[in-house]
Amino acid sequence: MLKPAALADPATLIRPALAADLDAVERIEREQFSNPWSRDYFAAELGNRFAHIHVAAAVPAGEIVGYLLFWRLDGELELHKIAVCRAGQRQGTGRRLLRHFLEVGRSWGCARAVLEVRESNVAAIHLYETHAFRRVGRRKNYYCRPSEDALVYEFDFRGGVPGS
Repeated sequence: MLKPAALADPATLIRPALAADLDAVERIEREQFSNPWSRDYFAAELGNRFAHIHVAAAVPAGEIVGYLLFWRLDGELELHKIAVCRAGQRQGTGRRLLRHFLEVGRSWGCARAVLEVRESNVAAIHLYETHAFRRVGRRKNYYCRPSEDALVYEFDFRGGVPGS
């Protein structure tokens, strides 16, 4: 298991999620997504040997302000979720979570990372592209509520350099 990673913001810490964090994760999930995953799904992911959930916690109170969920499959990471609570947006937490994700992949010797993003999610697309993700495909009608295509992005750990 990874040790918690201190972020550039000394008042925030990224660490592996605990079962006690799932209420906050679910709250952020419901706040941010039109088709939210259930608490039971996140609880099952805590026991999934491929899955990793990390949270961004405010220090010293420990309030969860964001999270990411990803899978490690052989030499590849799949980013399934990254979200920041509404009150914590535009403060760099999403960027720090993404950098943490890339640091983990690099430390594990992964070859690449992949993700899907809603075609209309301009802010997320900008975040990924400024961190050396490149668009490699499209999944038609991947999302529902509303129906929308997903853009598929890839990060190559052998050549990509996280953005600043």
